[in-house]
Amino acid sequence: MILTLVPGRRACLHALILLFYLIFYGFLTALFTLTMWVMLQTVDPNIPKYQDRLSIPGMMIRPKTDALDITYNMTHTENWEDYVKKLNIFLADYNDSRQAANNELCVPGRYFVQPDNGVLNHPKRACQFNRTMLGNCSGLVDSTYGYREGRPCILVKMNRVINFFAGANKTMNITCAAKKFSFSSKVRVCHS
Repeated sequence: MILTLVPGRRACLHALILLFYLIFYGFLTALFTLTMWVMLQTVDPNIPKYQDRLSIPGMMIRPKTDALDITYNMTHTENWEDYVKKLNIFLADYNDSRQAANNELCVPGRYFVQPDNGVLNHPKRACQFNRTMLGNCSGLVDSTYGYREGRPCILVKMNRVINFFAGANKTMNITCAAKKFSFSSKVRVCHS
């Protein structure tokens, strides 16, 4: 008796069809794997490929908002309490004791370049940035970060971007300005 799964086909024909699809999908898998391997040979695992597409590399402002606008009413504390809470959470990692325990003491005004000496995933150390360096904006002197007096502290943070040296060894300048000309009299002095 001949085993037939589909009327008119024998078992050996089913075996040939199965063998064809195994070889076909095996070839597609090998082709995909080879293509991925060749593509990955062109990418350096230690440097992000598209780091040049950032408009402002690694720059952030704190307190973090949905937009880059920070607006509030001084007389209504509920308008700015959220900003103060966000700054407290953000600056907790910059307490002097945590910075001394986890980060290197670096020379001010010079970049802290750390070569990896050809070792993949060589851990990098960060320079100490103590909260007390922020003066009145540290939250230690004024717990409201100036929001109560109408002189809010807005922090600009620069993250590490590979092969990017902020200001080309010069001090960076930041200018505060009102979004509309009619508000320009209400904007206070901005320090960078």
